[in-house]
Amino acid sequence: MIHQSDFNVPNILTKQLGMNVVGDRQKVRLSSNFLPMFGFEADQRVTAVPSLDGGFKVRLSEKGEQKVYQRKYNRKRTNKPFEAVVEFTRKELLSTFPPGCERTHVTMRNGELKFTPMPNRTAAIIRRFKGHNPLNALAAMTGGVDIHVMESLGINVDACIEWRPNEARDVAAGRDLTEVNALNCLRNGRTPRLMINEDVYTLDPNRLKKLIDEGDMIGIWAGSLQCDDFSQSKGKKARQKSIEDLSTSIDMLYPVLRQIETLQPLCVVMENVPSFGSPDSAAGNIFKTTLRRWGYHVTEHIMDARDHGGIQSRRRYHLVASVFPNFEGPKPVPRSEDSIWGIVERHLAECRDVTDSYAITSPKATERGGNYITRESTYAPTILKSQSRLTKDGCYIENGGRIYAPSEGLIRDLMGIPESFDTSWMASEQAVEVLGQSLDYTMHSRLMASVKNHLILNAGSKPIMNMRQSA
Repeated sequence: MIHQSDFNVPNILTKQLGMNVVGDRQKVRLSSNFLPMFGFEADQRVTAVPSLDGGFKVRLSEKGEQKVYQRKYNRKRTNKPFEAVVEFTRKELLSTFPPGCERTHVTMRNGELKFTPMPNRTAAIIRRFKGHNPLNALAAMTGGVDIHVMESLGINVDACIEWRPNEARDVAAGRDLTEVNALNCLRNGRTPRLMINEDVYTLDPNRLKKLIDEGDMIGIWAGSLQCDDFSQSKGKKARQKSIEDLSTSIDMLYPVLRQIETLQPLCVVMENVPSFGSPDSAAGNIFKTTLRRWGYHVTEHIMDARDHGGIQSRRRYHLVASVFPNFEGPKPVPRSEDSIWGIVERHLAECRDVTDSYAITSPKATERGGNYITRESTYAPTILKSQSRLTKDGCYIENGGRIYAPSEGLIRDLMGIPESFDTSWMASEQAVEVLGQSLDYTMHSRLMASVKNHLILNAGSKPIMNMRQSA
């Protein structure tokens, strides 16, 4: 006959349990083969007392008010050879567990059990935000356009994480551009109290939280994971090379998830290229599954700027993860059928003639088609970060048999970015990079307005039990 003494017994053993509910009452129930290993044999009596740091402790006691029960199975071989059970329903003990608690953590030592409440994560976040501003945001990996959008909607961007990594061409040219995007955020953002000009891969989330805690809590984490390694504009060989030399951003979701786990915002808003959200995207699936496992309600949208008042064919994946259920994104509106030539014509004199450049005359360029704005165009092709380098996938203008590259001012207008967003202080190449990799202003305004309305509607106004039932 097998006995618990035939097994190695550790000094400490831990478990997590779901709370049991009978009718409208909760109870803590531990059924485990480990109980006898730590001295809790069948028919022994135990006493339970509230613990000063929450939860309660259970110890062996001859005069204890409860006893340990033994489960027996009429089989020679079983996976539960000496299962024992302890159960607690006293109000004095369960009152040490906060409302909305769904799980308990158990620590077993010889002759002692410690039951500690594990509050529902999202319910705990909601409780923490009582009396705080849910429209207090952190903007991460931003060139500043999303900060401008949020501030225009009355959202306070309290903190910003921005560090532009030096690329190989920057190193070759002997230039350091790690501060340029952060400066642009401070030029165009009026509310940031905290600027983190650090690489997201080496940023300590606990140090970040300490700095955040000097102000108000973060209600919205909003950011754009670098999209190069998910975009069709980057070839397979280039992606593989970036993995080998660690210039890839495919693993950026890990430090971002660490930030979210540490800061515990009410809402996460993340933007990327459509392929990031596809069913076969490992990174996308890890990101949204982790958020769902933490209790966030995840909503996904593929949005086209043309369906939200924009005039460029910019399609983007947006994820909104909220502790509150039932987020509703903006509804599409009819696309404009008007020519955009009037906008182009205002800037044509400042656009560069690139008719004879290799980007236009190369065989690959002549095959691509569809990237030209003409007098009949009702929208512009997607503007890219690399637009100023005359890449084959860039957006160009055809007029009178000549081909032009759009100017900085035209790019701004095509993306709906207002004149109040100033990039005139920075070098033209970096200004076009910031604009080309940013968000369509009109589309993002509609998305963030929906996020704002969702938080105003829900923050602090729904009982925890209703929240759990609607999950």
